[in-house]
Formats: sequence, structure tokens, C-alpha cells
Amino acid sequence: MRFVFHERNSKRIFKLDKSQIIWSDFKVIYESSWKTYVRRFPATSIIILALIVLHILTHVYGKGATDFETARQFGAMQSNNKEWTEFPYLLTSTYQHIGGVLHLASNLIALYIISPFIERVFGTIRFVILFNLTGFFGGLVTLLFTTDLTSSGASSAVFGFLGIYIALMVKQHPLLTKEIAYPMVVITAVNIISTFLIPGISITGHLGGLLAGMLLGMWIPASKTLIKEGFFISFFKTIITTGIIFAILLIPQNVIKSHSFIDVATQVGLGDYVTGKKKVALFNLHRDPVLDELNWMIEQYNEKSVPLFNGLVEDYNNGINIDHPTAQQEAITEKIAILEENIEIIHNHSSINETNQVQNQLLIMNEKLLEAAKHAQKTLETMTPYESNAFLSKMQEVEDAYNQFHQMLEELRDDYEY
Repeated sequence: MRFVFHERNSKRIFKLDKSQIIWSDFKVIYESSWKTYVRRFPATSIIILALIVLHILTHVYGKGATDFETARQFGAMQSNNKEWTEFPYLLTSTYQHIGGVLHLASNLIALYIISPFIERVFGTIRFVILFNLTGFFGGLVTLLFTTDLTSSGASSAVFGFLGIYIALMVKQHPLLTKEIAYPMVVITAVNIISTFLIPGISITGHLGGLLAGMLLGMWIPASKTLIKEGFFISFFKTIITTGIIFAILLIPQNVIKSHSFIDVATQVGLGDYVTGKKKVALFNLHRDPVLDELNWMIEQYNEKSVPLFNGLVEDYNNGINIDHPTAQQEAITEKIAILEENIEIIHNHSSINETNQVQNQLLIMNEKLLEAAKHAQKTLETMTPYESNAFLSKMQEVEDAYNQFHQMLEELRDDYEY
């Protein structure tokens, strides 16, 4: 800002009021070189760099950020893993972007714009804590209220920062001038609306981050003056703070042995949501019915059919080699009852046109497995070659049905690009 004095001996004193001072400090976001930006906002710059480097590494050491296996290796969370072992991923998923370059770019732009003020009023350590904790809580809400998502991205932390702006407005922070506050109100409103309108966006992650940001923003004190820290000091604080948080998230899986994550969720009244028995309608606006049916059938197969198949083979092999296989017969009787129940569930499950044939194949597969179980039971009762051959023949039919189910499942996934 330049002042022009028309009188050489003028004694007038020109002052900038507080709002002009603060705003001129943050005009660097739009008007300066990247070197000036890095110098003024080192923690933000370090996090942006970390996100870019991690994205590049997914291509160097994997199949790219959009590949599910690579995404998981580089930190994406999976909401079907309802164990304490998933907790570290609730943090690392903030840094990985499964949506690809556009997903990464949108979050980088958002962080570039909204992070500087928060960094300068909270300082590096509290800023990094806020970034990581809002990202973590967005992941935690996703883990609690969804059952089949692979999710990642810094948008939970972005929404967390927007929540912090809301908290600072409520607290009437003296440095949060209208030049900064008004654009943030617009950005927050637009992002909340787009969360519910654009498919593929994690509603749980965004709303979880936003709520965490508002709560943490009300609780963690912000400085009433701008905090400035050197790049290298900020770098080490960022690395150490993030490392400590990550280490803390490793504790539950190594310490809490007597209670599972689902046990704890059940104790606080969230057990049915964690297991998927109940759903929050607000969190399921973007659900794809085909994907839901696919996930349901895969769950039926992995959690029920496969264990029953393997258990039946084990019971048969153990029983055929002893004189009195009473325990094995009882085990097979239990499996028959479970199979009959599973068949009824599959038969009564409401299907959709796109997945009807695959669901029917899943039903056939379980019906054949039930027939095989009855032959296994007869074999252990009579020990006759006829029943034994019938069991082995029926198990081959089950295996053929399994292979057909897999093929149909893969074709459906390819058709819908899942």
C-alpha cells in the first residue's frame, strides 16, 4: 500500500486500522509468489506438499491413487473393518486421495485458501492437531455409520477448518475481520450444499469433520495476535505432532484386548449403526442400489457361504476317519440349520433387476451346499460308499456354482465400473 503526500511538511499521521492490517497480511494468498506464501504459512505449505508427494508415490510404488489396493496401502480407510486396527487409517486416509488428481486438486485449493488464517492464529502445533483431529473424526463418523466404503481425502479436515471458522465467528475473534469471515461463510454454505447434491462425496466424512471443527474451535484457544514461525521450526513441529497423534492411534489395538470396537460402540448405543442393522437416512443420500446389492451378496458369500463350505469339508474329513463321529455329525446338523436359514434370507431378500440373476445364482449355490451337507451327514451315519460319492459329487456342483457366481459378480462389477 502506497501513500502520496502533497505537502512536504505535512504533520498528518496516517494509520491503518486493525482490519486493514490483518487483511493486508492475508492478501498474500492471492497476490504473492509461492516463496512468500511458504514463508508466511509454512505448516499449510508442508501439509500441501505432503499430500502431493504421497499422491505421486501411489503411482511410483503402486497402480495409482484410484486403485483400491494401492489406496489402502497408502492409507485409505475401509469402513467394513470394525476393529481397533482401523484407527490409524482414520488419520492416514486424510492424506491419501482415492478420487485421483481432481480430488486432490480440489482439496489443495481449499487448503491453500482457508488454512492460512487458522495457522496464524493457532500456531503450528495446534494447527496440525486441528488438521489431523478433524480428519480423524470425519473418518470415525464414516467408520461408525457406514459398512462398505473405502474412503480417503483431506476434505474432512477442510470441513473441519470451516467448522473452526464458525466457532471463531461465534466467539467473535478480534482478528477475524469481515474481509475474511464473509468469504468463509459463502465457502461453507456452498460446500455443505454440494455435499448433499454431488454423488460420490462422503457425507459422513464432511459432516463429521465440520462438527469436530466447531467443537475443537470452541475448545482450543486461538491467539489474539498473529503467530509467525520459521519454516524449519514449523517443519519439525508438523512432523513430530503428526507422528505423536499416529502413535496414539496405535494404542487401542495393542491395549484394549477385552473389548472390541463393536463392543464399545454397543455400550454407547451405536452398535446397530456400526454393524449396519440401522442406518441414518441423511448419510445414505448418495447410495447406489446396485452397489448396495453387490456388497450385500459379497457379504453373504464371504461371511456365511465360504465358512460353511470350509467347515463342512473339515467335518467330513475328520468324521470319515473315525468310528464314532458324533461330534462331527452334530456340527453338520448345526450347519444344515444355518444353511436353511441363509437360504430363506436370500430367497426373501428384495432384489433389483440389475442384480436379480446374481442373487439367484447365490441362492442356487447355497441350495446345493445344503444338499451336500445332508449327504455328508448321511455318509457319517451309514459310512457307505454310495453316500460318500454322492457327497463328493454334490460338492463339485457347489464348486461349479461358486465359480459361476464369481464370474457373474465380476461381469456385473465391470458393467458398472465398480
